[in-house]
Amino acid sequence: MAGSRREAVGSLLSRMIGLLKSGAVKQEDRPIWYDIVKALPPKPLPPQNEVPKIVYPEDFVRVHFHRTFVETSPVRLTDDKTKSVSQRFVDTYLDLLSKKVVPPAEIFDKTVELLKTEGIKLQTVQEKQERDLARRQSIATSPEKYTQPEDDFTSSVSRMEPPPERSSPPKFRTPHVKVDLDSLYSDDKK
Repeated sequence: MAGSRREAVGSLLSRMIGLLKSGAVKQEDRPIWYDIVKALPPKPLPPQNEVPKIVYPEDFVRVHFHRTFVETSPVRLTDDKTKSVSQRFVDTYLDLLSKKVVPPAEIFDKTVELLKTEGIKLQTVQEKQERDLARRQSIATSPEKYTQPEDDFTSSVSRMEPPPERSSPPKFRTPHVKVDLDSLYSDDKK
């Protein structure tokens, strides 16, 4: 039956025993491995232990940051030198926490102030939602500002430069092989 998960229930041996008992598979048609596995069954699998949840102290800071602010710049995962805004926030927060110069209740606000003084633009989730709503309303009321006329598109395409001409043929070129098709289909055997 499509969507059935019965194949996941029981071992291969127990399913083969069930097929033999029900008569779906005859005794003489049983697989070669059946007698060996029946005589020497595999050891039972140990019970699967639940994987412990790994939680770092900065995870709570990061969650609070992302519930309050949005990332305003794209994050490049291949760039190891530049930290994301959220990572800089977490680092600053943990630094203030370890120095114990600011009371714990005010560390989040102090971190926001420090990042803003460094020139980092922090945009709250609410500000982003309001800006997106204003943009959608602006597009709905005056769509001509946001659409490009056909003439502008064709003129920009016509101004594009053609690709440069190649002075030599490409380096990887397949050789031209001439094949006489008549000789392939002729009945004359030499």
